[in-house]
Amino acid sequence: MTGKTLNILVLAGGESTEREVSLNSARAVTNAFLKSGHHVRVIDTLNGDYLTDESGKFLPAESTAAGTSTAVDKIPQRMSLSSTRELVRVRQNGVDVVFIALHGGAGENGGIQALLDIIGIPYTGSPMAASAMAMNKDIAKRVMLSLGIPTARWKRYDIAAGRSFDDVVADIRRSEIRLPFIVKPTDGGSTVGLSLVETDEVIDEAVRAAFQVSDSIMAEDYLAGREITISVLDGKALPPVEIKPSHKLYDYACKYTKGKSQYICPAEIDDAITKKLSDDAVRFYRTVGCRGYARIDFVVASLNKYICLELNTLPGMTELSLFPMAARAAGIEFGELLDRLCDLALEGR
Repeated sequence: MTGKTLNILVLAGGESTEREVSLNSARAVTNAFLKSGHHVRVIDTLNGDYLTDESGKFLPAESTAAGTSTAVDKIPQRMSLSSTRELVRVRQNGVDVVFIALHGGAGENGGIQALLDIIGIPYTGSPMAASAMAMNKDIAKRVMLSLGIPTARWKRYDIAAGRSFDDVVADIRRSEIRLPFIVKPTDGGSTVGLSLVETDEVIDEAVRAAFQVSDSIMAEDYLAGREITISVLDGKALPPVEIKPSHKLYDYACKYTKGKSQYICPAEIDDAITKKLSDDAVRFYRTVGCRGYARIDFVVASLNKYICLELNTLPGMTELSLFPMAARAAGIEFGELLDRLCDLALEGR
């Protein structure tokens, strides 16, 4: 631990479909940083505006709500020019480290990471290449297969010139993917645009919902089982968390509404399963080239039947978030966790 007071810039908001989740993460980490004695400011990457005053206190909500996205917005691939200019300016003014509290879109696909590398500002989380690979679920699944990590059978579908919505729906109906199955954006997060398809009649609706979020979607086999997530901190697995959603799927409402899900940490699962999932999570993390921290999600049907869903390079940091929960089970309180993430960023780890 550095043990020093840091000048921390938190990046949040943006125009991703996960904007509100990002703002909640930003509030949580900012309050914790202030309690630890650090100097903190928060910038909205949507427009380069500050969301906090000089003391780190959040400005009134009405002044930060402009540009709030909905689930029907396409995932943006770039951040605003004004926020880029502001990053250059704050670098010149002595920011020690950037804490990335963005989720989805340009904040998680490697774009902001590449920009920060060019400007020369240390930042929390994984570098550009790892972020890009993990965000693209088609590529991430190919990495899983190369490592022998089980994942659901899938197929990607893109909207391109000369290819219509009806063409994609027809292709899915002809594919080897059989009911029930999942349809979701290839590069989305927080289950926005994700559907569980249990009857042929709702395929069109599911495909339409996914394409509203991204021009690239995928269909994959559905496996019923226990949802287990493994958090990895500096290359080491933390205690597993089991998620028990009130809905059939761990959807957006279950993730971000109090009382909609139960969380058991450490998960009450067989030690052999814990070891398998933890080993797979760490191998996946290292192969992709992650840095600092990440969360890897699994569905477990039995000791010898489980699948890896995805790797999240920027796990949520809200009061309901799974990564801080796993860290707490390992004896690492929230403020200490955030300090460690900043230290890892400054050390290039």
